[in-house]
Parts: sequence; C-alpha cells; structure tokens
Amino acid sequence: DARLRETAYARVGLAQTMARAPEVVASVVAKNAQAEPMERVRHHDQRWADSPLRKTLTQNSCASALKSLAASDPVVVEVLLMDDQGALVCASAETSDYYQGDEAKWQKTFQEGLDPFIDTPSVDASTGKYSIQVSVPVTAGGRRIGALTLTVKLARQTDGR
Repeated sequence: DARLRETAYARVGLAQTMARAPEVVASVVAKNAQAEPMERVRHHDQRWADSPLRKTLTQNSCASALKSLAASDPVVVEVLLMDDQGALVCASAETSDYYQGDEAKWQKTFQEGLDPFIDTPSVDASTGKYSIQVSVPVTAGGRRIGALTLTVKLARQTDGR
C-alpha cells in the first residue's frame, strides 16, 4: 500500500541522521575492531533468549544514544545497529535474535549498499507490532562499516484494503 511506504520513506532522513551520529559510528567502529569470530556470533545467536548479552546491548551507552535519537518519533518502536558481520552492536529494545546478517535489512544495506532499503510490512517478531523496517548503511571514511534499522509501527487497514 502506498500510504504504508510513505510512512516508511518519511523516516529515511531520521535513519540516515542516526547512522551518521558520532556515537553510533564510534560504536560500530569499536565493535568491528573486536573482530568477533562468526563461531562466537552463532553461539550468541543460539543462546540469545537466555543470554545476559541481550540486556547488555539494550542498556549500554550505544543503546541510550539510539533511544535518544529516536525519541522524537513515536512510531519508531525499535532501532537496531549492526556491525560488519550482521551481529548486533546495540538496540533500543530487546530483539528476537543477535545475528541479523541472514536478514534482508543487513544484506541489502551492508552487502549491496542500498540506501535506504525499505522492507515489506509484517508483524515484527521482536515488537509484536505490524510494522515496516527502514534500513540504511553506516559508513566511516567513505566505506560501509555496518547498518542501522528503524522498525516503524504501522496502522493496519481494517476496511478490506
């Protein structure tokens, strides 16, 4: 539906501004510098539901920065920040998984360089809300270093359209 896409495209500027915020870029640079082995990423992802890391990544200074940057827009229900492998750097709310690299939001922005990538509307697993995701690359020094995704709450049509 065109109105749903308009809602998403209206948040592209916010996503791009957030992706350029110094604290956001610095957080991705720091996470990438750790060079987390993919075996460890998969380990975290498999144990994500009970992992203490789940709370840590939503309560650190990076998560606080995301929450602050998104606070002006009440339809943004979640912000995810991902590194150069698709693993979470931080998030504004607890997510359903740690590894995002197998999802279009990371693949289309980080690997393919789409800016923005607007996904199709769906019920978000993390928030339980009917939403659409707006994703943009995070860059430093002219190259992609990660990706940022806004989950935007949508109003469902109830009139059959």
